[in-house]
This record gives sequence, C-alpha cells and structure tokens, in this order.
Amino acid sequence: MASAVANLILGRVPSYTRMSRHFDLLRRYGRPAKLLNLVRAEVARARADVVVKSKPYVYTVDTGNYCNLRCPLCPTGYHGLERPQAVLSLQSFNTVLGKIRPYAIEVILHNWGEPFLNPDIVPIIRATKAAGIATTFSSNLSLVHRGDAFLREVVESGLDHLTVSLDGTTQEVYETYRKGGDVAEVFHNLRVLLDHKARLKRRTPVVEWQFLVMKHNQHQMGEVKRISSELGVDQVRFTSPGLPFDSLMNVKLADKWITDDPAYRLYHPERIGKNGYLYDERCFYLYRAMTVNPKGEVSPCCAVYHSKWDFGNLLESELGEIWNNAHYRSSRALISRKPVEGAVETVCNRCPLFKFESASVH
Repeated sequence: MASAVANLILGRVPSYTRMSRHFDLLRRYGRPAKLLNLVRAEVARARADVVVKSKPYVYTVDTGNYCNLRCPLCPTGYHGLERPQAVLSLQSFNTVLGKIRPYAIEVILHNWGEPFLNPDIVPIIRATKAAGIATTFSSNLSLVHRGDAFLREVVESGLDHLTVSLDGTTQEVYETYRKGGDVAEVFHNLRVLLDHKARLKRRTPVVEWQFLVMKHNQHQMGEVKRISSELGVDQVRFTSPGLPFDSLMNVKLADKWITDDPAYRLYHPERIGKNGYLYDERCFYLYRAMTVNPKGEVSPCCAVYHSKWDFGNLLESELGEIWNNAHYRSSRALISRKPVEGAVETVCNRCPLFKFESASVH
C-alpha cells in the first residue's frame, strides 16, 4: 500500500523524482504516517504557506565538517566554512534522531565533510536504520586510516546508498581537483567494498560513482564508463560542479573549472545572470528538508555554510519550534508574497538559486 501511495505522490511531485535514489527510498521507507506528512508538506509548498503543519521529511545531518582533501570549490577545502569545525557525537545524533524519527524518510549523513572521519559513523548508520529511516551519504573513499575490515562493517551496517566522489581515473587528473587524494587508494577501497558486498550477497549499499565533469577531466568520461562496468559499480553519475554559495556569480572562478559542454554548465553564473535565479521553481527546502550541522545548528538548506545564517539549534529546541519560527516564516514569505509579522532578514533574502519574491514586513 505504501509503495502505491508513494508512486502516486511522486507522479505529482516532479522535482522530487529527478533522482531515482529518492524514488526508491521513498517506496521502501515511506510508511503511511510519513507519506501523509509528505503530502501535507507538498500541499503547503504548492500553496506557498508561511506557517506549515507538516514537518520536513528529508534531513541532511552533517556528521562532521572536517575533510582529508582540499577541493578548491568546497568551503571546507579552501578554509572558507565560517563555522566551527566539529564531529557529531553518537549521543548528539541520537538526540537529533529522536526528534526527526516520526517524519524522516531519508537522512543524508554528510554535508561539509568526509563522513568516514567520524569514528561513530557505523553506529550512526545502524541507529538510523533501526529507526526505519533510509541512510545515504557521499564519500571521497580515501580511507587510509580505516583498512579493509572497516569496509565490510560499512556493507553490513545497512547503509542504503553510497556516492563515491571520484573525478579522475589517473592520479594527475584526479588530484587536480581532489587535492591531497590518492586515486589508487580510492580504487582499492572501491574494489574491496564491492567485493564485500558481493561476498555477503547484499543489495545495499547501492554504490554510485559520481564524476564532476570539468575542463581538466571531461576527456576521461569514456574511461569512467569502462572501468565502472568492470568493477560492477551500480550507477555512474556525470554531473556539473557547483560553485560556493558566496561565489555563485564569480565568472572567473566558474570559467576555470566549468566545461564548455552545455550539458555540464548547470551552475555557471550565466544561467543566474539571465533570469536572476538558477531554478525556475519555488524553493522546496523550506517545506521538505532540514539541514543539521555537527553542533545541532539548523541551516535552511545544504548550500549555506555561514553560522550567522543559522535558523536555530535542534539540540536545544524542538523540531516544531524551529520549523515555524521567525526565520522560517520570513523565508517562506519571500515565496508567498504574503505579509508576515515580526519578519527578519535571512540568507534567503539574497538567494539566487530559486525564484523568491519580496514580502511585506509588519
């Protein structure tokens, strides 16, 4: 029944179905009460409600904003995070989990760091799985400190989807962007993980090879397809690199990395410059999702990395208190054009990603 309801819902929510991963997880984890919450969230978004009765159903919970690589377009990589660095403890995670459990269909366990640097990552996955929630995250898979046995634990943990960020098939090309990384180490870890998965006869984690298509590596796309087939990777995803939120209009930076291939220029400033925004739709983060940082701070979406733009703290407040506080109401008012009392300026006032409007302030 839940699967049928999920199919019906997804057929009416185009922007949610863009990734087959979310579709699959929704069908597998979408219990009736959670699907009802999802429907309410989508209705609220369609009506551009300022105050919503639903709760977010997808959560990004950053398990640590440290990384062992120094990628030039990542705020963590170029030391521009402007947020205290921390690792999310298992105790703090369980506190967050207890608050989101009734509503969460999927929890994404990374944002501004490498999740495998968190010593509690496997217990965190297991706890989420035990709560009946899908677990996914992205990793550079540079695990020199962990070893082969750890990868077996990852397979056995119940992780649903693992995205491996691997943007080159040779060391010279790979380290151009993934600075500090060893491509041979990544391939070794990928082979070991896939071998454990095969030996254990596990369907999960679904392993996706994500390749950011850039000027220096686009010639290796054919090689990626060949190698991924040989290794038995479940999915390959060629996608556009994104620019940091504070540099979305930096043409010089974009031209250094972003290819001339129109298929992979999604985040080039020229798109924003043409319309004044990137996506010609209402922001969905303010209705569907919540981003929680390692110390519990809540960001309106996964693109925001400044602590000054936080909307609250989930370790200190209840979910419902934050979800309809002045920050969220003020941000949703930018979409609805409805007046809101006690409005405050938020990062959404300067967001060029979605189509926002001005709202009256009283």
